[in-house]
Amino acid sequence: MKDILTINNLSILLRKNQSQIVKNISFNLEAGKILGIIGESGSGKTLTCKAIMRLLNEKKFTIKGSIRFKGDDLLKMKEGQINNILGKDISMIMQNPMTAFDPMMKIGTQIVETIRAHTRLSKKEAYFMGMKELKKMNLKGVSEIMNSYPHTLSGGMLQRIMISIALMLRPSVIIADEATTALDVKTQSIILDEFNKIRESGIGLIVVSHDFGVIAKVADNVIVMKDGSIIESSSVYEIFENPQKKYTKELLNSRLLIREMRHA
Repeated sequence: MKDILTINNLSILLRKNQSQIVKNISFNLEAGKILGIIGESGSGKTLTCKAIMRLLNEKKFTIKGSIRFKGDDLLKMKEGQINNILGKDISMIMQNPMTAFDPMMKIGTQIVETIRAHTRLSKKEAYFMGMKELKKMNLKGVSEIMNSYPHTLSGGMLQRIMISIALMLRPSVIIADEATTALDVKTQSIILDEFNKIRESGIGLIVVSHDFGVIAKVADNVIVMKDGSIIESSSVYEIFENPQKKYTKELLNSRLLIREMRHA
């Protein structure tokens, strides 16, 4: 498989004091593969994802290194160039679904506008496409959802809608940042199954989580982050069967302990 995303010596610094909060990390994502990024809160997972998406405030952060998408460095692109790629070729499912939607617009309108921005579908075609994709997310009453404003829906429902929007455009890369955290077990399973299905079409996914259970279900390869650095990187099998670092072992043990407590 060919690498579609290559991160090389990526560092993120706070401008006010030039302190390094993400430190010289490198990894690659292959087409049709799922890369899991795991670590506790504050490990640098989300900052790394936002850097890839060019979402970090340039007045607050300095980004060094390179982020190459199909060979082109995203960090060197002008705003017009990057806007043509983000959303269409690289899509991100963010942690907080409440910030992903315009509170003044109905969900259906936002879905239709997103689809039409990247396709040649008519409003009617985009509307029915949106309804069809929402049904895949185990959502009931999709007609009502399309006619609803974001504040009238639960966080879990908004999360599923956001995931659906990311999947329906079939980008080359999807970054899922704690995308299943707020979901019930059944819906989480549906979405993870969908992740496994869409990679068969050559889409590369980065799945960010603090939950080794989620990573185990979908990832081909895993990187473990701590304090802004990658401390371990291997295949998912090697990480689970033969972790090398004490921190990785502690994360795995805490996962096992939580599972045992739930079934006690």
